[in-house]
Amino acid sequence: MKEIIPNILVHMKDRAFEEVTIEEIAAHFGYSKFHFSREFKKLTGFSAADYLSSLKIEHAKQELLQNKRSITDSSFDSGFSSLGTFSTAFAKKTGMSPREYKNQVESLYHLAKKYDDQKDAANYYVQKKPSEDNNQLSVTIHYPEDYKASITFVGLFNSSIPNHKPIVGTALITQSSHTFIHIPDGQYYLLACSIEKTRNPLRYFILDDCLRGKADYPLRFPKDSMKQIDVYLREPLPEDPPILINLPKLLVDTFHLRNR
Repeated sequence: MKEIIPNILVHMKDRAFEEVTIEEIAAHFGYSKFHFSREFKKLTGFSAADYLSSLKIEHAKQELLQNKRSITDSSFDSGFSSLGTFSTAFAKKTGMSPREYKNQVESLYHLAKKYDDQKDAANYYVQKKPSEDNNQLSVTIHYPEDYKASITFVGLFNSSIPNHKPIVGTALITQSSHTFIHIPDGQYYLLACSIEKTRNPLRYFILDDCLRGKADYPLRFPKDSMKQIDVYLREPLPEDPPILINLPKLLVDTFHLRNR
């Protein structure tokens, strides 16, 4: 199954907005639902159901913000069978209801840009209170030649699909490296994405074509503590999972916490 994972991901992306089931997708590739689901998560770091749901939310974000569709139309166009299911899934993956998300784009953008203007600001995010574990990880980001980054976000996530808040994370402006400290014991995925310099507010919210990169394998702490990881940013591939994390809200929330 490993060899055809890119084909499976593209197939799921093509059919995400239909009322397709995991069982139907598994059968299409000749697997039982149980075997397919188990191997899929083992190979990708996220479940097939989570991937489908995330694809739908990414499409709904584009419909809401780029195409200025109504919440109801965006929901059904993205393959959700009910508005309630859509609203619950949207809030879980972005931290806001669809209405809040749509209404707060402009204000969140300007607050995020305030942080962007503080060129030497360090914005370190911790999901919970700092761990007492002494695990550390140093990360260096490598950019393509001539690329001009505005903000690059790097974080350790519970799964390899960034549709939830990271365990720890940081936003880099002028820096290209960072050392995470007090990382809790556990297994995490190191993921990064970068937003280029732009005056378009939507680029902070719709991240389907932003540069991204990741560690080649899950990191386990304390085993991988003190490592130095190089992350090379690249253009998105068709099989890449969507980036749903609400970066402006994460930046703003962390900025407020830091300045209390």
